[in-house]
Amino acid sequence: MKQLPRATIHLTNIVSNWQALDALHPGATTAAVVKADAYGLGVAPVCRALSRAGCSTFFVAYLEEALAVRKALGLGPRIFVLNGPARTEMSAYLVAGITAVLSSPDHLKAWANAPKGTSALHFDTGMNRLGLKTAALDTTLTALQRLQPVLIMSHLACADETGSKMNTAQLKAFDDITSAFADTPASLSNSAGCYLGKAFGYDLTRPGIALYGGSRPPKGLRIRPALTLDAAILSVFEGKAGETVGYGATRTLEQDTLLATVGIGYADGLPRSGGNNLIAYLDGIECPVMGRISMDLTTIDVSKAQDKAKTGARVEFIGEHAKLEDQAARAGTLGYELLTGLSNRVERVYA
Repeated sequence: MKQLPRATIHLTNIVSNWQALDALHPGATTAAVVKADAYGLGVAPVCRALSRAGCSTFFVAYLEEALAVRKALGLGPRIFVLNGPARTEMSAYLVAGITAVLSSPDHLKAWANAPKGTSALHFDTGMNRLGLKTAALDTTLTALQRLQPVLIMSHLACADETGSKMNTAQLKAFDDITSAFADTPASLSNSAGCYLGKAFGYDLTRPGIALYGGSRPPKGLRIRPALTLDAAILSVFEGKAGETVGYGATRTLEQDTLLATVGIGYADGLPRSGGNNLIAYLDGIECPVMGRISMDLTTIDVSKAQDKAKTGARVEFIGEHAKLEDQAARAGTLGYELLTGLSNRVERVYA
């Protein structure tokens, strides 16, 4: 029996999440953001599952990622590269039928002298990260319209804060931009933006983390876990009251405690910051992490699951019980980081 940590990727749940998000904005296209190897879950199997379900538009960060999606899906789907083209990549966009997202004056200059493929325009409406500045739109509008972009887009900075004034300010700014491109489809919403209401839907939404079981969906919308991360118990033993657990002796046992050491650690992507904070689950029973998480090993309290605590038993660290965003909060991070941080040592199984 393998002792490696295991990530079971639930493709049916990813598809279900995409369908649930698609239903929020009837009439709009629901794309899928599959950058960073589909958030660490495997771009080829994830894209194939979504494509079979009807998803026909995908977003990645780099050309290399776009080419991997094209290889997995063939010539049908639209693929957008969010970080835009380098000067040396122009012909590759045309040959592979990839859409470049242009978000800087340098992009525009390079694209103007390139073999003409399809492009999208990304405007900055307040994020101050990537995006063409709207202040220059009056003088550049004609040239931008001449590019015949297939999409106008921007990105929300505070979509996960439903009451943020930033959302309404960006919505207004984006409305002003789209009015100048009346015949061009528009896109503003990421995962959390999909939850802000119909006004934010426009023609296309771009969910990412929600596809993979993350984000905080509104009441009544079920987002299913896309991943079960588990690992095998290597040892079960009793720790005595007054003894300490792990490097740095950061946890002192208040009473005699049944402990189990599990074969997973920060080399697998379980964050060290989760020491003394994460909650693992053994057959659905809470088993708090005790002491620091080390490179390959994590110790848990299995006192409440004594009859289940056997060598070889699998312990859940992310999944139906150990919910992604809850675990991330306990480790002081985000669900994005837990997913993309899974190492190559973790066995991937697709279900």
